[in-house]
Amino acid sequence: MRYGGSDLRNGQRFCATLFLLVSLTAYGAEMNNLGDYQWKNRLILVQAASETEGAVQTLSDAHVAINDREIIWFVNTGEGLVSNQATVSGGVEHDVSELLAKVSPEERVLLIGKDGGIKSREPSLDLDAIFRRIDAMPMRVREMRSGD
Repeated sequence: MRYGGSDLRNGQRFCATLFLLVSLTAYGAEMNNLGDYQWKNRLILVQAASETEGAVQTLSDAHVAINDREIIWFVNTGEGLVSNQATVSGGVEHDVSELLAKVSPEERVLLIGKDGGIKSREPSLDLDAIFRRIDAMPMRVREMRSGD
């Protein structure tokens, strides 16, 4: 039996569609703990006194710069966890709360790199300083050069 070019193209189209669906499913999979973000995203964790403190608004207002740097942020307001993620699993919420509970009261803002290491501990949320620190990281420099 002979297969024509049309059959080959249909097969390629099917494989491409299947690959896309698998990729989207994997990317959209719920993150169950902070380790699931490793090598995918940088993280900013903030321990806020309350939701009215302004950290959530500051981070939300900087969404373009945050998305460009592949940052996921979590703000523990005391009443709950607020994030730029659509949903936050109980495991992630637990990990964030546990990590923030281990740091000193002066270290209210943590920056975690894509490698999973804590890159800075700060007493307050200074996004310009955080962006400068991220932009100086070797991985980020490579991302900017390659256009990723």
